[in-house]
Amino acid sequence: MLHRKFGDTDMEISEIGFGCGNTAGLMIWGSEADRVRAAAHAMELGINYFDTAATYGQGKSEENLGPVLAQLPERPLVGSKVALQEEELADIPGNIRKSVERSLSRLGLDHLDITHLHNRVTTRRDPGKTLAIGALLDVEQMLGEGGVQETFEALQREGKVRHFGYCAFGGDPAAYHEVAEKGRFKSLLVFYNILNPTSDRAAPPGFAQHDYGRIMGAAAQRGIGAVILRVLEAGALSGSATPHEMNRGGPGNDPEYARNAERARALEFLKRDADETLAQVAIRFALTNRNVSTVLVGFSEMAQIDEAVACVGREGFTPEQLERLERLYETDFGLAS
Repeated sequence: MLHRKFGDTDMEISEIGFGCGNTAGLMIWGSEADRVRAAAHAMELGINYFDTAATYGQGKSEENLGPVLAQLPERPLVGSKVALQEEELADIPGNIRKSVERSLSRLGLDHLDITHLHNRVTTRRDPGKTLAIGALLDVEQMLGEGGVQETFEALQREGKVRHFGYCAFGGDPAAYHEVAEKGRFKSLLVFYNILNPTSDRAAPPGFAQHDYGRIMGAAAQRGIGAVILRVLEAGALSGSATPHEMNRGGPGNDPEYARNAERARALEFLKRDADETLAQVAIRFALTNRNVSTVLVGFSEMAQIDEAVACVGREGFTPEQLERLERLYETDFGLAS
């Protein structure tokens, strides 16, 4: 395992992070014995960051991860997330504090190494509108008096949080940039993968997906570490249209999951050899980007940990492969009508 400096903080974080969310499911629905074995194996291979959230499994991910951590020979870096609902915005400090303290209690920890605001950020709020896991927050709620940043800093002074960040997935890219420029956040939870790399590059001509506005480069310039999510598009970048049985995060009911699996199958030409999987192609793509701090990979079984770790230290892609990839962006990976 290789490790990278996390922005301009004092942390060294493994290139592969252990994702404890719904779409892989091991930390939520796996047996206790499997959870402990998987976590111990991951740490033996050098993975030192475990990423969970209060919303994963409605708290079950944190509840299950806590006893696992207690059985490991040493404490890894642990990150969790706060998701505020619309009715909680009247007291942002109080409800962030409650969420962090509940997470610490479930995890059996005295502090979190990284705490992210899980909510999406926008330039102009539409009160009452929710997105994914909670309310949309505007920049003033992020940076203003009594807002998210101020509350995280208070928790940091109390020793309950080492570093804090926000989410650049959904919401408004202009707001991501404003928070990065004006705020004091040290981590960015960012959507970035081989199907949609626009968090760190201009959208290719004819690109049909959401443009994330090159936020990673801007964040890196300000010493903000990047925690990459959706590197496998909830498992679809394995190329299989059928999710793993442990993957209970809803992708099987999403028609876009099957389309993403089809897009992935257009990437066979990027394999290093016959033994490399499409999932490894996707992980290797993210790891070639030096603005990336860690790539979160959710695991459904032990073998997937070895599969992910095997991507570390491998070379990138040839100019010819990258040119062919550019042409795929222009045709939506062959799905454009």
